[in-house]
Amino acid sequence: MSRRSTMSRWSACAVVLALTAPPHAGAAAAGPRHHPVRPADFTVYAFSQSDVGDEDPQVYELDPDTTIRAIGKWSTDGDEPADYHFAQIDRYHAKGINFMGSGTASVIFPHDFPSIEIFDDMSTRDADNNPVPHDEFGFPEPARRGNIFHPGYREYLLDWARIQIDGGVDGLNFDEVNAGFSGGQKYGFNGNEGFDDHTIADFNRYLLAKYPDHTAADWISRFGMTAENVVRRDVPADDLAGNFNYRDYLRAHGWNADPLHAANPLAAEWGRVTANRMYAEDTSFTATYLRRYWKDMVDEVRSYARATTGRHLLISSNGLLPYVDFTSVGMYPWNPDEQTPDFRGADYVPLVDGHLNGAKSLQANYRYLKEQNARIAGDVPVTVFIDWPNDMMTGYLNLPLSEKQDYWRIFGAEAYANALFPAFHLKDTVGSPTAREQGMLDFFTSYTRFYKVHRSVFRANGYAPQAVRAGAGGVAASLLVQRGTGARTLHLVNHNYDRAILPQTGLGVAADLTHCPRRVAMISPDFPGEKAPAWSCRHGRLTVTVDRLEAYNVLLLR
Repeated sequence: MSRRSTMSRWSACAVVLALTAPPHAGAAAAGPRHHPVRPADFTVYAFSQSDVGDEDPQVYELDPDTTIRAIGKWSTDGDEPADYHFAQIDRYHAKGINFMGSGTASVIFPHDFPSIEIFDDMSTRDADNNPVPHDEFGFPEPARRGNIFHPGYREYLLDWARIQIDGGVDGLNFDEVNAGFSGGQKYGFNGNEGFDDHTIADFNRYLLAKYPDHTAADWISRFGMTAENVVRRDVPADDLAGNFNYRDYLRAHGWNADPLHAANPLAAEWGRVTANRMYAEDTSFTATYLRRYWKDMVDEVRSYARATTGRHLLISSNGLLPYVDFTSVGMYPWNPDEQTPDFRGADYVPLVDGHLNGAKSLQANYRYLKEQNARIAGDVPVTVFIDWPNDMMTGYLNLPLSEKQDYWRIFGAEAYANALFPAFHLKDTVGSPTAREQGMLDFFTSYTRFYKVHRSVFRANGYAPQAVRAGAGGVAASLLVQRGTGARTLHLVNHNYDRAILPQTGLGVAADLTHCPRRVAMISPDFPGEKAPAWSCRHGRLTVTVDRLEAYNVLLLR
């Protein structure tokens, strides 16, 4: 295997932590398209990523509405149209499956560019203006982060995006858009990264816009600048010899190895970037300009797609970002979604002694993601997937087969129960066993049939304010209301677990509603058809007796 194909088998996303264009010239002519092209229509998501020249037949068996990213541009693999296997897009469409292209938005290597000088120019830099290495990835050659503040680097990303649009993708997923600000292992991930000329020139523009009336005396008294290095309105912002040079300021104060030091009065203005998150309330410099450049890129690829195909290009990205058509959140260690003593964040693949901890509920974590997404991206669907390569994915892959299935029966169901969508894991690009090789593909195919049959139940849901009370412990209950229809559904997820699901019988459930339903029905992936449970309701006080809760039941309040 060549170095290029070997390198393309990696995703850096978690090591540290619609439309269709005319088919590619080598592809068969596309037939009639009947697959959904609106994320509002998606109910079953899959995660299956292949190198750009490969294809995953498992997708056709599972038959999801979409994959999060069917192929992934990596290093030089995807620089040229000939690298791709675009003919598979017709096969996706024949099955009614949406095809998402993708690529890394930040990881770069020396051989990705014509010269080492260009590689250096495209790289993020520390506060001494040196390129920041990212040896913590463990790649056999030097890896760095690309500088998204550099217009040439943004054009580099747009080049491969246009190739995929020309090839016929329905959408693009940009991985790790804002990942180049951690400082890496060299600086203990303290944020010493992103201090190149382009970025600090934009910092000057930000400061001038935020403080339009500041005089030299104001800059000096407020931020500890000097008369020789002060923000000036009469000098171009990118003239770093005549205008303020933030690197010189950091060096003069002794903060060049730790620019976000608490004593630095400009650190709050600069901001602390959280990889794969663009929080709506963050108005710091880095957040403001990253959103701006991300929007510029999204606008550019959508404009290109409209001009060349006349259709809307779907956009997604790893994490919680604005301007997307659907959100895809990678679940990995050291995530920022829960404050924990060890800083590992939310435990999205909970284990105990190497076995599934099905007794844990992810309801609060899922709701946090849903609520953050509403603030950041608006009313777009949220899907969650186990990211890789990291120990959450390793823990999942090492589970016994029955516990792998239980993971989806419990935590996949709990995503649906809280108005999110799980992405069923089929394949990565680092050589991990595929779903078929794990014995999971038949389960996925059978299990997801329930969600396809009842897809109208799971779309466009939001949280109802009324609490739900279960008459036994270990049950996560939620009440959802569908936008548009007002349809109410009550969801029950069983967390009684000890290396297997322990079903509950004769379970009482109660909720205070705004009004009583006329009828209550119960559906589940754990039994066929529809049941009519015993229930009563008076003045909005609903009580239901559930004869059996295995993993997941949904009460339809009609």
